[in-house]
Amino acid sequence: MILRNGTVYGHSQRMRFDLVVNTFVKDALLRGTLSLHGGGWMWRPLVDVQDVADAMVVALEAPAELVRGEVFNVLHSNYQIRELAMLVAGSVQLLGRPVTLREEPAPRLTRDYECSNTKLASRLGFQPSRSVVEAITGMLSAIDVEDRMMLSDPRFYNIRWLELLSELTPQIDHFKAAL
Repeated sequence: MILRNGTVYGHSQRMRFDLVVNTFVKDALLRGTLSLHGGGWMWRPLVDVQDVADAMVVALEAPAELVRGEVFNVLHSNYQIRELAMLVAGSVQLLGRPVTLREEPAPRLTRDYECSNTKLASRLGFQPSRSVVEAITGMLSAIDVEDRMMLSDPRFYNIRWLELLSELTPQIDHFKAAL
């Protein structure tokens, strides 16, 4: 069985500020500006991190004959990027912080796709339930807006974290050899 998650959003112990909703929350708090590349018309299938965990439990507890050799999409809904930006901007503005949406040129490589959760819902009876607005509200209440260092910490960005680890590995190996 394979669970194919949509783009994950929501608060977690190890935040990911390199995923679209979480990135928008971070950018709205730090910069007060959200960039809409190509106007933000691209579609993405999205799912809350807690719904991903719940889907894993449901799939693991399901009878083997229902899941063996199957692939299930796990998503709450398909959203356009600009819709996500408006939801984040509106939520942050409710806190009294101004947020501007700025259109940017489209990138050379544009990802634009939608998925269906029908198979997971019909076969296993599981429908992710945590909306983007609920997740945004949760993130805004959990994130210390004044902790700008946390919002830019490389540990919360997979590529930056891996780059940092690869830079440190030779230094660690050198240190170990010196011992």
